Amino acid sequence: MTYQRVVLHNRARANRGGLMQRSIMAVCRTQFWFVIFVVFAMWSLLIYLNYSSLISSVALLAKQYVYSVNQQEAILIKTTLVSNRNHSIAKETSHGGGGDHDHDDDDAKIVGVVEREEEFLVKPSNGKVSEIANEVETETSKNVGEIAPPPPPPPPPPPPPPVPKRKGKRKGKRRSRGQGGKNLPIHQQARNGGETDQVNSNNETPPPPPSSPPPPPPPPPPPPVRECKVQVIRNRESCVGRYIYVHSLPRRYNADLIRDCKSLDLWMDMCQYTKNSGLGPPIIPDSDHHDVFSDFGWYVTNQFLLEVIFHNRMKQDRSLTNDSSQAAAIFVPFYAGLDVARRLWNTDARVRDSSSIELVKWLRRRPEWKRYWGRDHFFIGGRITWDFRRSENRKDPDWGNRLLYLPEAKNMTALVIESSPWNNNDFGIPYPTYFHPSTDEEVFQWQNRMRKQQHKRRYLFSFAGAPRPDRPDSIRNQIINQCEDAGGKCKLLHCSNWGNKCHKPVELMKVFQSSVFCLQPPGDSYTRRSTFDSILAGCIPVFFHPGSAYIQYLWHLPKEFTKYSVFISMYDVRKGKVSIERVLSRISARRVEAMRDEVISLIPKIVYANPRCRLETTEDAFDLSVKGVLERVERIKEDMSKGRNHSFAYDERTAWKYRWLGKLEEHEWDPYFSGTFEYQN
Repeated sequence: MTYQRVVLHNRARANRGGLMQRSIMAVCRTQFWFVIFVVFAMWSLLIYLNYSSLISSVALLAKQYVYSVNQQEAILIKTTLVSNRNHSIAKETSHGGGGDHDHDDDDAKIVGVVEREEEFLVKPSNGKVSEIANEVETETSKNVGEIAPPPPPPPPPPPPPPVPKRKGKRKGKRRSRGQGGKNLPIHQQARNGGETDQVNSNNETPPPPPSSPPPPPPPPPPPPVRECKVQVIRNRESCVGRYIYVHSLPRRYNADLIRDCKSLDLWMDMCQYTKNSGLGPPIIPDSDHHDVFSDFGWYVTNQFLLEVIFHNRMKQDRSLTNDSSQAAAIFVPFYAGLDVARRLWNTDARVRDSSSIELVKWLRRRPEWKRYWGRDHFFIGGRITWDFRRSENRKDPDWGNRLLYLPEAKNMTALVIESSPWNNNDFGIPYPTYFHPSTDEEVFQWQNRMRKQQHKRRYLFSFAGAPRPDRPDSIRNQIINQCEDAGGKCKLLHCSNWGNKCHKPVELMKVFQSSVFCLQPPGDSYTRRSTFDSILAGCIPVFFHPGSAYIQYLWHLPKEFTKYSVFISMYDVRKGKVSIERVLSRISARRVEAMRDEVISLIPKIVYANPRCRLETTEDAFDLSVKGVLERVERIKEDMSKGRNHSFAYDERTAWKYRWLGKLEEHEWDPYFSGTFEYQN
């Protein structure tokens, strides 16, 4: 009875073990089919996306994963059966029932059961793994052959094992060499599109392989680039008295700022504009833009990259010298505008001032500085002067840094795109435009083209800009209203957001080239880049404040401003006393033609030539800027040698008057610069 109870007990445990095994197998098979479903879904997605190169990898991973799952399943069940056997033997021995012969018989029975269970579990599972893997890889090969373009031929497979020859006649036709078959390896089937190329009994030829998709269209041709034929030849005789020495600054003041171009602006990526020596991406002329741009010299130039353009242009200047003792002026290649731009928002004032303070400390230690205490030094600030003039008055906005208020900077000459009417150490130079010619011929061709444009100017005047509702002194709202009331005589280009047409060179140039007059009212500051874009298009600028151009660009624009522009008082516009349309309509056609000719003649003076080239017979904005600096430094040196201080002896609050008129008498423009014009009614 004891032996029978033990046997029944073992059988019950074996049944429970079998139930557990079947449960484990069910779970594993459920997971197995779930994995197969996921693999199939991924495989279908890859087929749809035409990622043929990844499909083979997915199939191989699926094969390896399924094989590992079944191996683990078999090992788990085998371990369970062996554990049950050992436990049963140990229990029978502890009860002391039966003899040695009985134990051997039961042991043999259990071992036989284990072997049969192993054979049942492992062999079918491995067969299923092989079948599934072959099916997945075959289907994968089919899709690869149907969708993907033919891959390069793989290395030849290893030779198959020799097949014993069968005696007797071969039935059927001999398969031609090069055709696939069912007995080919899987990788050869994949190469043949996953199908076997058998010849049927009707001698039908197999269908041709699927045609590969057409090759992608060739990339668009690169923009035309004109090679610079001019070599930098330094003629010592022509450069006497105008040699320029360039400081070799640490990289953190210039090159590192270009390297970290993504940090230069919080709202846009400036890296694209640093290309081509600061000119930006080239504008590719096509059929739609051929009537707007010429074939060469046009770039999407950012207005705040002037420091980079100027520095690269300076590297090609003929008057450079390595001997600072022979230099008439010394250039400091500090990218002041790029440095402050990355810190204008959400930074402490000390952080904004740090680079400027470190720079002047570095300059003070140089022997070149001690010769004239920096009076012969000059640098570029590619922004308006107010970005470098943070006031110490707490009532004023906490904006920018204090570079131009530092004592060392006051000794130097600063070139900015908008200068201060009330300070004497900064001078205005033109904003960069979209046109950067490489030769004189490109300039002359563009000028002739703008002269022939007069019959296509269908608008009397135009305005490209946005209102300034937060500025009570702004007249832009009145200008926009007058433009809308003028009907077809005025073209209005709204610039209220970053997605508008005002940031597209082709749209701006279209408007300016189709207009006789272009309105240039003050915006956030006195000056606008639009002024120089309109001059480039042969459009006569209309100013409303003398600080927008007349007292700014003394080295580049004529002193007699009525030759190239129209001035309408901003006070009269604000009070509604003047009609812009009526004023412009009364200008005679002969005077309009003369003004346009003067505007077109100014084009070489307001553009910056390609930094990799230089103009031969004309002076561009760079040449005129350097010329103005050299003349100023020469006057300062002469005053210092004679013990005079004429260049700095006047009240800075009247600096605009001294520069423009050369004297400090009363002038009709005094209200514009007295600080009271904003409050006049």
